[in-house]
Amino acid sequence: MKFILCFLIGYVFGNFQSSYIFVKRFKNLDVRSLGSGNAGTMNTLLNVSETLGALVLFCDMLKTIIPAIICTVLFGEADVASIISISSLGVFIGHCFPFWLKFKGGKGVAVAVAFALTLDIRIFLIAVIVAGVFGLLIKSATYGSYTFAIMLFVCSVDFGYGKWVVLSVFVQSLTIVLLHIKGRKLMLAQE
Repeated sequence: MKFILCFLIGYVFGNFQSSYIFVKRFKNLDVRSLGSGNAGTMNTLLNVSETLGALVLFCDMLKTIIPAIICTVLFGEADVASIISISSLGVFIGHCFPFWLKFKGGKGVAVAVAFALTLDIRIFLIAVIVAGVFGLLIKSATYGSYTFAIMLFVCSVDFGYGKWVVLSVFVQSLTIVLLHIKGRKLMLAQE
């Protein structure tokens, strides 16, 4: 029961689409009609403004960290890592598939980064550094995102986390890759 509640709390927070809300409020645009077609940090950064992109990144990370703290306080007596993972999975699903935007949200990278930071600073540092270096070397945020997703999964398995953590990471990593492939196809079709 506690996992269901943690997932639902996360999902509610995940539906706060800062990219959509801020771009609509300050630019009177639907961010999903720009660039990659999603309501996320990178699309806001690349197609609207760096300032709004930074604000969206901050809010997307915060909306992951807050429910993790709430659920840990409410239910985290024994298995804090599983509680954080399930609440973060709820945020991730709510972010990528928000019901109030007809299930068309972001790609989940900022949420997954915040999840890694909340779960284990080692995973966060390894995944962000490896993905950042790789993305810079080949000059591609998309391939940096793929690398982050893969490193997140590899590290969670390698560090010996339990089934709920690995399941959450697997779902997030696979979804990030699939949504980036879909976004890349959309962008190529627009050219």
